[in-house]
Amino acid sequence: MVLIPGLLSCLPCCGRAAEQLPGASEVTQRMIERSQAVAHAAQGPQYTYQKRALRETLDAAGRSLTSEEKIYQVTLIAGLPFKRLVKIQGRELSRQDSKREEAREEKFRQNFLAADAKTLAARKEGLVTPELLGRYQFAVEKRVVLCNRPTLVLTFKPKEGTLPSRTVQDKMLNRMAGTVWIDEGDADIARLEVSLAASASVGWFGLLGSLSRCDISLERQRMPDGVWINFKQVLLIQGRELTATLRFRTTDESSGFQIVEVKR
Repeated sequence: MVLIPGLLSCLPCCGRAAEQLPGASEVTQRMIERSQAVAHAAQGPQYTYQKRALRETLDAAGRSLTSEEKIYQVTLIAGLPFKRLVKIQGRELSRQDSKREEAREEKFRQNFLAADAKTLAARKEGLVTPELLGRYQFAVEKRVVLCNRPTLVLTFKPKEGTLPSRTVQDKMLNRMAGTVWIDEGDADIARLEVSLAASASVGWFGLLGSLSRCDISLERQRMPDGVWINFKQVLLIQGRELTATLRFRTTDESSGFQIVEVKR
């Protein structure tokens, strides 16, 4: 009789209770708190990295018809990225175009330095707001390991009933559904897959066009200091603009992340 507990402990754990998952409301609340904390945090390390942006027009089968590649040097200032164009289709910019980019960067820096804390917080709040998450019904599906970090997988879909629909952006958001991977330690988005669940009209009563497909894929990378940066994003659009069919795909990929000194 004394040996029975020990023997039972050696049996497979199929009879044990399943691992507990947090509730969806708990996870989304942590996402909002994380977003607000990042928005109100003091300026931390700045990063620079290169972004390759590829835009393709597609045929009905999804094959590329034309493409344009642009290379940007991106500086991340307190979480706000500035993209400076450096190449188009593999060619360096002309002197005039380079000067134009320099002026644009200087204007960005001046606006950043002149902005008050409240304005900066609003800019950095990004997508994760109570208003946005309140549009959707979330479900925590499972816990996985992503990039050696515990990650929660949530599915989401629009809530039933009347949702805010004042703008074209509202109409798009109200039709989005997908899956989001949330880093369990940081409560930040590590990956996102979202699609348009129903077609959406664009313009007055749909006269200007409509979207029949909108797929977004986003992968993010955690830097050593805990800053999360968009690593890869793919956007696929299919719709109608007046009487013309519109099909294109944009792919943004970032690499070469480095910390740079803060300019005073």
